[in-house]
Amino acid sequence: MSFALKCTKVKYLFLKKMTTKTIFIVFASFAVKVNSLGYCNDQDLSCANWALKGECEGENSEWVQKQCPQSCNICTHLCRDLNETCSVWAKEGACAENPGYMMRNCPTSCGLCAPKCYDKHAECKSWSHEGNCAKNPEFMLFNCAASCGVCHNTCHDTHESCPQWAANGHCGENPGFMFKSCPKSCNVCETMICADKNTTQCRRWGEHECLNNPMAVMKECPLMCGVCSHTCIDKDDSCEGWAKEGECTGDNAHVVMHNCPQSCGICHNLDKDEL
Repeated sequence: MSFALKCTKVKYLFLKKMTTKTIFIVFASFAVKVNSLGYCNDQDLSCANWALKGECEGENSEWVQKQCPQSCNICTHLCRDLNETCSVWAKEGACAENPGYMMRNCPTSCGLCAPKCYDKHAECKSWSHEGNCAKNPEFMLFNCAASCGVCHNTCHDTHESCPQWAANGHCGENPGFMFKSCPKSCNVCETMICADKNTTQCRRWGEHECLNNPMAVMKECPLMCGVCSHTCIDKDDSCEGWAKEGECTGDNAHVVMHNCPQSCGICHNLDKDEL
């Protein structure tokens, strides 16, 4: 069966279930909503203290709010875009031109919120194995983000109180819990990307060492220790500019969309199941 026919089959089955199995669809819809929410994390370890000192409303508030969206209450810890047009507005430069509105209402499209990555169709994995991520990126990257490798393993806090806990010294007092739940605030990863530094050494230690010696092993082996979240973020600092220049739909669209899912609207598309 061709890829195009498979896509048609998916749509047909969905419509059929809409009319004959309403209860199943309600349950499935709920499951997608859970998956599509993302994480809003501060970008600086000092954010909790800055917020306590009133810097979110100070002379440098615009910069502080962008660096500290969670501590400054710009977006909630579990977050998403609140308007279907957010991605379009972001590509037009609205995040910089109207940050007061955009950062609060379009946190995903403005790069403050990282949605959890998932496939929208059960057949995504088989479609990707057939090479359709490259053959039909306009459909595949938006609907099969996980199978097409659009997303990254990242270090994101998974609890809303992480910045405050970290500021109060809990990363050192309770590393077994904090490093796994609050890797961003506890600086477990040197960058946003979450990966084991030495896969061979990590395997020698084994997962049991993650809790036996968390301060060493979780920092060296965050992927093995279950620290990582699979989220949708841009992979290049130039992505916002490329999107404004129309590169998401240009001759190199496949490459640009793969590296710039947030700026090209793919991350926003993960949110749309909530809207």
